[in-house]
Amino acid sequence: MRNPRRTLLTLAAALLGAPSAWASAAGPEIRIGASAALSGPAAGLGQRFHAGAGAYFNQLNAQGGIGGARVVVDLLDDAYESDKADLNTRKLVEDPRVLALFGYVGTPTSNMALPYVKRWSIPFVGAYTGADVLRSPYRPLVFNVRASYREEAQQLAVAMKIAGIHTLNVFYQADLFGRAGLEAMRAVAGAQGLQILATDTVKRNTAEVAEAVEALVQASPADAIFMVSTYASSAAFVRQARAKGFRGRFYALSFAGMEQLRHALGKPLAKGLTVAQVVPDPEDRALPVVAEYQQAMREAGDRQFDSISLEGYLAAKVMAEGLRRAKAPLTRESLAQGLESVGQLDLGGFHVHFGPGQRNGSSLVELRVLP
Repeated sequence: MRNPRRTLLTLAAALLGAPSAWASAAGPEIRIGASAALSGPAAGLGQRFHAGAGAYFNQLNAQGGIGGARVVVDLLDDAYESDKADLNTRKLVEDPRVLALFGYVGTPTSNMALPYVKRWSIPFVGAYTGADVLRSPYRPLVFNVRASYREEAQQLAVAMKIAGIHTLNVFYQADLFGRAGLEAMRAVAGAQGLQILATDTVKRNTAEVAEAVEALVQASPADAIFMVSTYASSAAFVRQARAKGFRGRFYALSFAGMEQLRHALGKPLAKGLTVAQVVPDPEDRALPVVAEYQQAMREAGDRQFDSISLEGYLAAKVMAEGLRRAKAPLTRESLAQGLESVGQLDLGGFHVHFGPGQRNGSSLVELRVLP
């Protein structure tokens, strides 16, 4: 004879989407791995991204997690250096409890992880980079939440044309990120009537910009300078360029970190600088997702609202949606399938779209001119 109590429990689990069975399959915790700059000159990027992501996961876990299982992030510091990201990634993928890699910060560090993603068949979600190297159609396990650098460059080039810019110099980081930004601008500049006169570089994680200032401000001056670097080196470049008499306009990709760049420069020097943004205004509480983000940050004891932590929050929401849709037993493969099944999703005023052959969630690009 069938046990009536067991029948009732089975029926209740079915009506609720079987959370008890799901939690049993997942275990008491769902672990995802992350490598990001938590120290060094780019620390503000990794710290703020994961402040936002952590605020969301705290909020999620307080509400019961995913099917009763808490989401835990194994967050490792790579100081924005590829060799450290390599070691971190190896450690993470070799841990069978880690179901996905999440929230890597930067192009060179994300690129270092890609061979592991392929070899270990592990989803790679929400990297803080818009480089094309992550956007190949042959990377089915890479789920990008943000817009691409090419989309950012397109909007910046249009803004330059409207502002009457004709000539442009490019200051870029001497690595895969810098080259990605340079090539993105080269691809769109001509259509907007922009001529790139000169380019020069800065080493990653340094602020040694004197030679670049000489090349781009004094040797071959242009109407504007497009910067493809982090906030520390970009701030050093703006400061020295102004000191050498440059009075043209500055433009930057979102990766620079708008709030960190503004803080590093101070209001007089930052005024008029145009920065691309790939998330909504983090102060715009009229958007439901921004109001939710601000509440989560306050609950985490953090009252600093900025674009990078908002991006981390949004990426964490996408990760959670993939986890909800993954079928038990929860594995790396079922999570990838769950992420692919997201389809078109409104996160509260920020829209993403994933599906078969669709791994680039958002194309939102807005430009902010610093006051």
